[in-house]
Amino acid sequence: MTGDDRLRDLLDELRGYPGGISEAGDPAGSLVVPLRVRHRGAELTFLSTTTMFGTPLDVTVAELAIESFFPADATRAATLRSSVSSD
Repeated sequence: MTGDDRLRDLLDELRGYPGGISEAGDPAGSLVVPLRVRHRGAELTFLSTTTMFGTPLDVTVAELAIESFFPADATRAATLRSSVSSD
């Protein structure tokens, strides 16, 4: 992303290690990295957000972080709704 030759060489070296990420599956340039879960034969895709309270006035929330997961699209949201209503 920066065009730095040393970083590119390092990335190429790391990709050569077992388990290295291929170019097609490299999320480094992605804005969003989805969480994918299989449930009852369907793939559910979620986007997550994390909210952190950095300078609270109350010490009880000093390191509070809330992570929320949202369906990535309308189809996944409908799948979740039907799954919850059938349980």
